[in-house]
Amino acid sequence: MSGLLLHAITLITLVLIVLVTVFMEKHPLKVITIAGGGIIAAFAQLDARSRFQEFKQVRDQLIDFGPDRRIFRSVAGSRCRRDAALAAARQLGYEAVCRNLFTDIGYRWYHLLPDRIVQAPRVLLTLAFWRATFFVPGYHSRYPLATDEIFHASA
Repeated sequence: MSGLLLHAITLITLVLIVLVTVFMEKHPLKVITIAGGGIIAAFAQLDARSRFQEFKQVRDQLIDFGPDRRIFRSVAGSRCRRDAALAAARQLGYEAVCRNLFTDIGYRWYHLLPDRIVQAPRVLLTLAFWRATFFVPGYHSRYPLATDEIFHASA
């Protein structure tokens, strides 16, 4: 779900950039608007890439250890990470276990902000937050994904 949302944000932002380019011929805010849109699109794609790395990691852990509650608890603090774990669990038949655990912990559909931001908004200003959110290191899955599995993971 979060992957589709992030890609939609990128697409909408790029369409808006094109519209601004066409209709704001000599407006003084044209360059700032285009740059801002480009930054939004870039960060949406960085976030999508990071969630895909986490999806692959959770999928590998689920294959190795089964639906261990510790796997799901480790990603529960963020909506995007929960969505990545849910996609991996769905693919391996553990969706109900995953959903039930997140519900038991107290997460609902409207819990969108990461727990760290809710608890301490200043965390947004730290380099560690930006690295953990947008620059997750590449993860090479021990169990390769078929191309069709990648597209069905976010469905």
